[in-house]
Amino acid sequence: MLFSSWFKNRKKEILKQSKIKTAKKVAIGTVAGSLSGLLGGLLFSPKSGKENRDDIVKSSKDITNNIKDRTTELKDTIDNKVTDVKSSVTESKTKISEYLNGKKNSKDIVTDEETSSK
Repeated sequence: MLFSSWFKNRKKEILKQSKIKTAKKVAIGTVAGSLSGLLGGLLFSPKSGKENRDDIVKSSKDITNNIKDRTTELKDTIDNKVTDVKSSVTESKTKISEYLNGKKNSKDIVTDEETSSK
């Protein structure tokens, strides 16, 4: 039983690592393809070098602003999720404490009744 569960966990871990490697390869391939496409587009474009540079600057600024906006949105989303989780944990902690205190009090009452009846 112990060996089979270890074997299953090991198999899952190997599968997970394989997926991560595949994702990395896909990401690297995507970046390499994008860069080669960009370079080819710049080399064979009918525009002058100055126009290409201006387009690159404009595109870079647009991409930078887009990344900043998305980063801000992501930060806000994460902050909201963290706040929700904190409040949920606090609420659960309170409920568990109340439940345990109720159990403790009922146990104390039973113990008091047992000692008074003896």
